[in-house]
Amino acid sequence: MSVFDASAGYELAFSYRDVPAEVDALLAWHGGAVRTSLELAAGPGDHALELARRGIATATLDLSPAMCARVAERAAAEGLTLTRVVRADMTDFAVDETFDLVFCLIDSLAHVLTLESLIGHLRSVRRTLAPGGTYVIESLHPADGFQPGSRTDTEWTTERDGISAHIRWGRGDEPIDPLTQVTHLLVTLDVAGPGGATHHEELMAQRFWTVDELTAAARIAGLEVTERYGDFAGNPLDHPHAWRLISVLRAA
Repeated sequence: MSVFDASAGYELAFSYRDVPAEVDALLAWHGGAVRTSLELAAGPGDHALELARRGIATATLDLSPAMCARVAERAAAEGLTLTRVVRADMTDFAVDETFDLVFCLIDSLAHVLTLESLIGHLRSVRRTLAPGGTYVIESLHPADGFQPGSRTDTEWTTERDGISAHIRWGRGDEPIDPLTQVTHLLVTLDVAGPGGATHHEELMAQRFWTVDELTAAARIAGLEVTERYGDFAGNPLDHPHAWRLISVLRAA
């Protein structure tokens, strides 16, 4: 069973993120009023739900049926309204509306494995952006593609309400193919609680995208990278504590 099929356990594993602060940053990077938003590769939709709590009309898109069901379930449980929950491939999608803010977090862009697919993804995003809209991508820090190890933890445990989720996202030292820039990670997720324990694992292909590749693909797709940060606090990429590549894109 795929790790993404264990939607509740996956949600728990990533619940360490400071979602309200990260949403504050997303809204600040847009720089104006946000009336509509779309989370791509949304998974359990933590950030989308936070935006909905703030009264912003928000939609989600994900390829996993389990994740789409999970975010809809969570919204219903809180009495929140998502404008739509779309099951689609983020490399080629279309929705019948445009958005002020579109975002793709937690290095989900790594699941896009070819340049053709990356350009298709960015063209799909360009079609969904409202005039003056912003697209924010959180991806792997450039240093992680060229140096051994990782600036983020590759193994951790999160606990809540008597349930624990232990995730191991590879070992942190898997080689990246120099021709394709793709690495294959064994991702495991173990969930344990009063109802028993489950184990999920899969060999996951992910691609490391360089700064120049993102910039060039964006231009081809009609977008422009206007800002880059190393974390959600807005520090530069060369800051000692920078751990991510955050790219802010707008229509060219």
